[in-house]
Amino acid sequence: MFKPEWIRFNWDLKKLPAEEPKAGAGLTIRLGEEAEGRAIVTVLERTYQAEQGWGVARAARLKELREVVLRGMGEKDLKVLMLQDGRRTVGVSVLCVAADAPRQLVSGVCVLEEYHCRGWGALLLWRSLKYLSEQGLERAAVVTRSNVNACRYLYSKYHSTRERLDESPTLEKYC
Repeated sequence: MFKPEWIRFNWDLKKLPAEEPKAGAGLTIRLGEEAEGRAIVTVLERTYQAEQGWGVARAARLKELREVVLRGMGEKDLKVLMLQDGRRTVGVSVLCVAADAPRQLVSGVCVLEEYHCRGWGALLLWRSLKYLSEQGLERAAVVTRSNVNACRYLYSKYHSTRERLDESPTLEKYC
C-alpha cells in the first residue's frame, strides 16, 4: 500500500532565474491586505479540497492555515501574494519572511483547479521566491506531501533540492 511521505523542497534564492516565466495577459500578483483574510482562506480551502493527494492530512493542514492567515495577516513576517485574473483571485501563496522559519512558503503555491495547466502556478512560485529574495532571504523552503500535484510537477522548478521528512513541522511558528 502506498503511504505518502512529507517532502521539503529547498531553494537557493541566489540561483533563481532572473527572467520571470511567461503567463497570460491580464494577470496581476499583489500583496494581500489584512481585510482580505477570509477571501484568502476561501482560495486555500478550495485549492486543498480539490487536491486529492492531501488525503487524511488535508483537514489538519487547512485548520492550521486558517488560523495562521486569520490571526497573522497583520504580522510583519506573514505576507500573502495574491494571483488575480482581472478582479478575481485565482491563487495565493502564504509566505513567512523569517529566514529562520522551517519553511517560507507556508501554504505552498495554491491555484484554483480550473486555472491549472496555464503556467500560473510556476509564475506564482517564481514571484514568491523572488519576493523572499527581495526581503533579504538567501534560501526558501516548502513542505508538502509526496503525492500532491505541486510536489510532482511544480516544486522541482528553479533548481530546488528535495528531502524526505519524518513529519511536517507545525505552522504555529509563523504568527
